[in-house]
Amino acid sequence: MREEPYFFEISKIEEFLKREKPKKVLIQVPDELKKHFYKHFNHLKRKFVNIDFIFSADPAYGACFIPENEAATLGIDAIIHVGHTEYYRSNLNIIYVNAFSNLKPSPSTLNNLASHLKAKGITKVGLSYVIQHKPIVEYVKKTLEDNEINVFIGEKSGLAKYDGQVIGCDYSTALKINNLVDAHIIICGGYFHAIGLGFSTQKPVIKLDPYINSYEDLTKIISRYLRIRYSKIMKALDARKYGIISGARRGQYRIGLIKELVKLVLRKGLKYEIFSSDILTVETLINMDSEDIDVYVVTSCPRLPIDDLWEFEKPVLTPGEAFMVLEENIQKYRFPW
Repeated sequence: MREEPYFFEISKIEEFLKREKPKKVLIQVPDELKKHFYKHFNHLKRKFVNIDFIFSADPAYGACFIPENEAATLGIDAIIHVGHTEYYRSNLNIIYVNAFSNLKPSPSTLNNLASHLKAKGITKVGLSYVIQHKPIVEYVKKTLEDNEINVFIGEKSGLAKYDGQVIGCDYSTALKINNLVDAHIIICGGYFHAIGLGFSTQKPVIKLDPYINSYEDLTKIISRYLRIRYSKIMKALDARKYGIISGARRGQYRIGLIKELVKLVLRKGLKYEIFSSDILTVETLINMDSEDIDVYVVTSCPRLPIDDLWEFEKPVLTPGEAFMVLEENIQKYRFPW
């Protein structure tokens, strides 16, 4: 029998439901995990026949994206959020359930990674991961150390719940050990978290991908992304009017950040407009764009300007990039806030 790609903490959910006895439950799962979780959803429905379960079809980009309005409309007693750790305190009854990947890189892949590091003169590395890969961290660390690579894992900090964990807008665990290492390794699939780690630490980053049992040195890719970001920053230097986009969900509504940006815009004698968006896409920007707005700043999530909106015809900046422009300090790249 083929092993399931993810391990879900179903027993944790069952204990929660027995203890809290909710009548109506909303389940929120990231898109890439929905199909894998669905059989567990059916199991919960069979086991807890007195509970009315609703499966949210909307995206679940992170624990900053809790469906509080959806829950209020549906009269929900509890939310089961799968795949991320807690991001902020909510008044709702929420349980955060891990979805751990069952995949891990082979010993030969890790041995080759160690050889790659030593060939570049790198003997001290930081090790970070996204939460799905927490179970293999010690295995990766030990294998690299057996190959005479010194591995450092930063203590939990900021929004991270575990040592070494990073999320898309918080790399503080890696920054805690940044002055001790020559490079960083991040266990993840995709590129955003790895690129964000490079932006934050300004050191070489190697992505260790358990999904394809491979590693990739991202030094050139991160450099290319940084050149793209600086091209957006340079285009924004002459902006006369800013479109400041606020997240509509509580976890992405950063009023203090918005106030700081507005203060700087006004101090420079510029104009601004505030927009609110729950799910921001290129189509959203096209529909709301006005010819007098020169640059947009997304305050909800740094992933949007980097991954989703970088091809928009006007500069779309992260808050950190906007501060670089407004404070006229573009020498040191600032990410994400």
